[in-house]
Amino acid sequence: MNLPCEYALSCCTFKDSDEFKTLTTQVSQHQEEIASLKQTLDKLQTVFARQVTVSSDVHANGATPGPAAPSPSQSLVSISRPVPPPLSTGAFRGPTGMAYSLDEANNTIPSMGIRNVVELDEQYQRGSPGYPSYLTSIHGHQDPLLDFHIDEMVRLCRLHEEEIGIMYPVLDIRLVIDHARNLVPLLDEIRIHRAAPENLNDGATLQLKMIMCCALVVESHGDSPVAVRIFESMEALINKKLMSDQSSVSSLPLLCLLAGYRFLSNEELLAWRVIGHVLRLCIEIGIHRQKTWGSIQDESVRRNTLVSFWTAYVLDRRWAFGTGLPFAIQDDLIDPDLPFPHDHPFLVAMITYSRVGAKVWRELSHSDPTLGRELRQQELERLNVEIQQWYDTVPDDVKIRNWQQQGTLTFEPSYDIQRLRIWTYLRLNQIRIWLYTPILHSQTSILEHGAEAYRVVNLAKDTIQFLHHLNCTTNLYRRAQVFYHQFLSSAIAVMFLAAVHGPVTFSDECRAEFRLALDLVKGLSSKSWVSQRLWRTIKALRGHYADDTIDPALSPSDDTSAQSPPLTRATAVPARQGWEPRSNFLESNGQRIVDEFTRVFEDYVSMPSYPFPSEEQTAPQSEPGSGPPTRTITPGGGVYPHLRDMF
Repeated sequence: MNLPCEYALSCCTFKDSDEFKTLTTQVSQHQEEIASLKQTLDKLQTVFARQVTVSSDVHANGATPGPAAPSPSQSLVSISRPVPPPLSTGAFRGPTGMAYSLDEANNTIPSMGIRNVVELDEQYQRGSPGYPSYLTSIHGHQDPLLDFHIDEMVRLCRLHEEEIGIMYPVLDIRLVIDHARNLVPLLDEIRIHRAAPENLNDGATLQLKMIMCCALVVESHGDSPVAVRIFESMEALINKKLMSDQSSVSSLPLLCLLAGYRFLSNEELLAWRVIGHVLRLCIEIGIHRQKTWGSIQDESVRRNTLVSFWTAYVLDRRWAFGTGLPFAIQDDLIDPDLPFPHDHPFLVAMITYSRVGAKVWRELSHSDPTLGRELRQQELERLNVEIQQWYDTVPDDVKIRNWQQQGTLTFEPSYDIQRLRIWTYLRLNQIRIWLYTPILHSQTSILEHGAEAYRVVNLAKDTIQFLHHLNCTTNLYRRAQVFYHQFLSSAIAVMFLAAVHGPVTFSDECRAEFRLALDLVKGLSSKSWVSQRLWRTIKALRGHYADDTIDPALSPSDDTSAQSPPLTRATAVPARQGWEPRSNFLESNGQRIVDEFTRVFEDYVSMPSYPFPSEEQTAPQSEPGSGPPTRTITPGGGVYPHLRDMF
């Protein structure tokens, strides 16, 4: 069919139509957005390219991560997630280990009809307070740095430097702060356009995040859900660097920070594992040899590498003592020509301290009562002299002399110098306490080594008085309690051991300092490791007297718990399965720890003898005026097994 094509002509062209104008406007807007995104991407690629170039070289002077604390105004929503159970320790515990006592107790406690202390420990872990909830930001799964303002980043960088960097300067904090500031335009663009990689994890930013995590847990005394979220954003990548990536000196500062974060988060065993692996990486690279270290061309890289190696060395020794597990590297493997980081006198002092500590470790291993070895008094005295000689070599800038004679601590205006002096002095006391504590393991040992028993008690008393003075006259103790927990807990254990195993001599001698130390516990978080160890020790000691008239339902929250009269064996009833605390026992605050531990202390020192019938010995006749004869305990007995977790 042939039909003509007819249509009405438009009065105007398409370009003049409203549709075309709308489309043109939209295209222009999209072009502007694309141009802006391209500019952002170019900046991002420039930053990444620069960091890849730096990290591909052998360097240790990378940007120092600066801790960033989330502003209160930032919108963070807490959500609960399944959390793995607390890490359990292995079967082996060394002579200085916090949990070594539980192994010793296993050999004697079952024969007494008393519940196994390890069972109590496992029960504690099952009932312990949950791990902190995790956080998600308004940006969903995007990088947690988006929740931080630059002012908070800089503040936390400086906090890290004040609290941690002055001891272990593995990174230059100025470079970290510079990197944080360089990230500001990029983070602002990401916030506006919501277009960014899921996580910002180049080398310098990883260091920044790690320092932020450390600063946050220090500030929150070991419990920071925000730090957990930051760490989760990079955990897989950092673990890959630790375990499977090619070893490189550029990763050493970051991995040292990782170990520090584990320790500050109350995960000392994981800290020991990580720092041991870092040292093995150093050996793999050859940093422990002067020739390899000296072959690094860039001087700043060479300097940072040296500091990272010696930091790992010191922390490995420190956490080995804390866990009772072996060092990762022995001194004879390190090149004697490898220099010390003399620009950092405190770190040098800790290196020489660690070498003396290795000798103390060997002596403690030799005198292990579970191996039937006896104390070697001459060797103890020789090591005591060597420890004091070590302190004499410490630079005056980081040393305290005769603070008790002066009645006060005279400090320089510098906060850094104050902290270094305090830590050096406390470590002097701590290593001598470790050396002489085996004397307090039994009544027999105390009788045989009376002068040394007094010495270790006086050292513990001095530590407690020193910490109490700090708490009363400065904010240093309250500001960073995590760094003082080890000293406080071991001093409390010495007071308790001396008063219980030598009640005639030490019960009145130790009572005042024991209560003074517990006063320092009042402000502890229930999630701090020293708080948890004190609860675990209280439970073990309560279980030790499970056949006494102890109400299984008794809780530290009871108003009468601190005022109850001392327990007496005259009213003993058949043995029970153990002291079962209510759930709120594990969540009690510091005041409840004070009340309950004071009660336990008075219960024990009021007892004329101790329930170890299978290991009793008749003590030598007491000297006139020293009180009635008492029963003594062989090294495997007494309450020391229950307290060793605190050392």
